[in-house]
Amino acid sequence: MVELARRNAEEAGAANVEFLHGTIEAIPLPGHAVDVVISNCVINLSSDKATALAEAFRVLRPGGRLGVSDVVTDGAIDPQRRAAAEQRVGCVAGSLTVDEYRDLLWKTGFVGTAITLTADHGDGVHSAIVQAVKPAISTGLVIRPMRESDAGQVLAIYQAGLDTGQASFETLAPSWEGFTAGKLAHPRYVAADTESGEVVGWIAASPVSARPVYAGVVEHSVYVHPGCQAHGIGRALLAAFIAACEDAGVWTIQSGIFPENAASLSLHQALGFRLVGTRERIGCHHGFWRDVLMLEQRSTAVGR
Repeated sequence: MVELARRNAEEAGAANVEFLHGTIEAIPLPGHAVDVVISNCVINLSSDKATALAEAFRVLRPGGRLGVSDVVTDGAIDPQRRAAAEQRVGCVAGSLTVDEYRDLLWKTGFVGTAITLTADHGDGVHSAIVQAVKPAISTGLVIRPMRESDAGQVLAIYQAGLDTGQASFETLAPSWEGFTAGKLAHPRYVAADTESGEVVGWIAASPVSARPVYAGVVEHSVYVHPGCQAHGIGRALLAAFIAACEDAGVWTIQSGIFPENAASLSLHQALGFRLVGTRERIGCHHGFWRDVLMLEQRSTAVGR
């Protein structure tokens, strides 16, 4: 099949085409090699969809796009209805629900996710266009979901930020158990070196309240390794975080920043955060009562 494709390309004079033999769970390409990954109704046939999407994420360059035509269901369907749809349209046996597909994209690290239903095949089965983006960041770095194996590096960067005296009223980073208990599982990202795997920054969200009315309101923290600041890492993390929050239905992101932390204020305001007020002398920090500026970013898509 590959040889036939190559002959056809040669006959057509298409010199900028390359055909490779592989599987979607083990793409024969190096990481960060392509700008776009497209797939026509095959991910639903994979027995390991998580690995298939992880491979697409791996080979994409930062800012690269995923575009998939696939078959999905609008909810769990019983075996009889699934079999009936399979007889009509095929490719239904391994299909995911829309929510399962979206959750898998998030866990892989994609943002800007959109699943658009197209043809309705009955019995809760649809064709769909799936779109997503790998978070953009400078060459040599990748933004990906935070892992438990990142714990030591994440907490060390956290402590380095606290040691400046300008990041938080806290003075000691918590244990990993304490850190994860206070943060939402998603969105939670790190920026890491693609060669060494070293974590150079992180961002995570905390709920502001257990009350259902505030389910779409989060508070966030973003920290960058002191040796890697002023290189756009914080901006890239925050941009990816905002996109992920939009995907997750979050309508307000809020943060408290010391007035003296000019770099953080500038970063947040550049990405659409607005100052909503000042909490005067809200807490004592190293013997001084300090003000905190309250900033928020309101979604332009959720809750409109």
